[in-house]
Amino acid sequence: MKKRFGEPELSQKMSNWYPDLLPIMREEDYHTHYLGETEKGILFFGYETFVFPKGFSSENWENERLEYALVYLFDKNGNHIETKYKLAGKTSDISPNQTNKMLSDLISELGNFIYKDIKVKPFKTTIDGIEFGLVPNEEIQMIELQPSSTIAFGEPWDGEYDT
Repeated sequence: MKKRFGEPELSQKMSNWYPDLLPIMREEDYHTHYLGETEKGILFFGYETFVFPKGFSSENWENERLEYALVYLFDKNGNHIETKYKLAGKTSDISPNQTNKMLSDLISELGNFIYKDIKVKPFKTTIDGIEFGLVPNEEIQMIELQPSSTIAFGEPWDGEYDT
């Protein structure tokens, strides 16, 4: 299909359905508990997640699922600048609360901070060959926290999320 002069690229058309800055509301003791800003002005979003690198199978899933603790860091304009993470291991090999302890350690490395709502730009990064991030999904017109689509953000773009 040929593009007409002055017609926007398809990728430009698709990006209009979500905001440039995604508001994320902090919910204490839930998916967005570890959300805030350091005293140096770095925004952060920490959470625990899992991934099935070879796909899910109902048998032996504990031996196939990998558990991660991670913290996304953003500049004051909401641009992703770094991801700090720890691979806890296979679900079958770790102790209860191990990823939570790792996440607490990653958060404590940030220094002084306050918990608060943040606004950041969607992004994706690759860790161990797996896509992580706040990734726009054109089909459902939501921004999903990947991997595992734990939570997703959508209209009215007020910082609340769906699970």
